[in-house]
Amino acid sequence: MSSTNAQFSQVLSKTLPPEMLFNLPKESVYAKRQTVQFTAQGGPEFAPGNSISVLLPPRDDMMDTHCTFLQFSAKTTDANVAFCDGIFSVIDRVRIYSASGALLEELLYYNLRQRIEADVTVPQYLKDLCLGVAQGYFASGADKFAVSSGLHRYMLPIKSALLANQKHLPMKYTGGIRVEFTLAPGSDACVVKNNAIPGYTVKDVCIVLDLIKLNDQQIAVMDAAFKKQGLKLFGTTYNHHFLNYSVPNSTLNISDRSASQKDILLLFRNNAVLNDNAKDSFLCAKTITSYQFSVAGRLFPQRPIRCDNYASEAFVELTNAFHGHVIGAGLTVDKFNAPAKGTFVVGRDLESSRTVVSGDKSCKSPAVDMQVILTSSVAPNQRVDAFIGIDVVYEFLPTGEINIYK
Repeated sequence: MSSTNAQFSQVLSKTLPPEMLFNLPKESVYAKRQTVQFTAQGGPEFAPGNSISVLLPPRDDMMDTHCTFLQFSAKTTDANVAFCDGIFSVIDRVRIYSASGALLEELLYYNLRQRIEADVTVPQYLKDLCLGVAQGYFASGADKFAVSSGLHRYMLPIKSALLANQKHLPMKYTGGIRVEFTLAPGSDACVVKNNAIPGYTVKDVCIVLDLIKLNDQQIAVMDAAFKKQGLKLFGTTYNHHFLNYSVPNSTLNISDRSASQKDILLLFRNNAVLNDNAKDSFLCAKTITSYQFSVAGRLFPQRPIRCDNYASEAFVELTNAFHGHVIGAGLTVDKFNAPAKGTFVVGRDLESSRTVVSGDKSCKSPAVDMQVILTSSVAPNQRVDAFIGIDVVYEFLPTGEINIYK
C-alpha cells in the first residue's frame, strides 16, 4: 500500500502545476515554524489603478517561499460585471524593492503572464476544487457574474524570482523587501453585460507566509558566512516586449539583452476583442500559418513550425517550453485553434541544459536582436505580447550593496 501511495504522490508532483501543489513543510529538530501576516500599507479599500505596498521586514527567520501567499477580498461593482477567469486578472504589475528603494524585480503584465500559465497548465477539475475557487477560477457551471459581484476572500501564490524560486529566503540578509502590486484597469480585469461599466474593489490586502525560526547556533553560523561572502540567490523571471503585427508575412525584432534567455512565449490578441468590454481581454487569436525564430543568424527550429492541422506542431513546441506540463483547460482543440477568442500561444524552449543558469546568451550583445518570422493567410490587426523567461542572480553584500545579474 505504501508503495502505491508513493507512486501516486510522484504522479501528482509531475502533473499538477506548482500553484496547485501543497508542499509539506520540512521537519527539523531545531526549527520552529510559524505563520505570520504582513498587512498592506494604506487602504483599507483599493480601486483599479491603485498601487498596494506590503513591507516584509528583515528578521532572523527564514521565509518559506513555497508557503507564501497574497490574500485579499474583492468584488465587482455590480452584478453586470464579472472578473476574468483567475483573480490574478486584477494584478497588472508587481514590483519588488529593497529597503533603500532599489528596484529588484519588475513583472509587467503580470495578469496576462499568469493567464497563459493557467490556460496551459490548470485543468478544469482543479479549478473546481476549493483551492482553485480560492484563486478566482470559476467552477464548472458557476455564474461568474453572481460569483464576482459577491465579496470573496482570495489567496494567490506570488510568482517572482525572489519570492517563489528559493525554497528558503533568509530575510535578515536582504535588509527588508517591499512588494508593490498595481491593480489593473477594470476593462482588463473584467467582462461586462448590459453595457455596464467595468469596475471592482479590493480590500484587506496582506501577505501571509511561513517563517522558520532558527536557533542561536544556526544564526551565528549563517552570520559568519554572510560576513565572509555575502548571499547569492538564483531565480527565474521574465521580460515583456510589445510587438506590432500588421503585415501578413513579417519579421518582428525583439531587443532583449538578457545574458541567459530560457524560453519565449508569444500571444496574439485581436484589437477588436481588446476594445470590447463584453469580451475577455486575455483571449488570444490564431491567425498565423507558421513561425520561426532567428537568433544571431541561427534558426530555431531549422524549419518553420506550421500552425495548420489543429496546430499540432505548435502544440509540441509549446509542450517543450512548459517541460511537458500541458494539461490546461485552455488546450482543447476548439480553444487552442480559435481564430479570435481562444488560447493559442507560441512557445519555444531556449534552455541549453537544466542547470541553475542554463539559457541562451546570444542576444546579450547590443548588435543582436531575436527575430520572429511569421506568415499569415489574412491581414492581421493584432497586438503581440512577447514574454522572455530569463535567469537572474541576486547578490546581497555585507556592505548593504545589492548586485543583480541577468
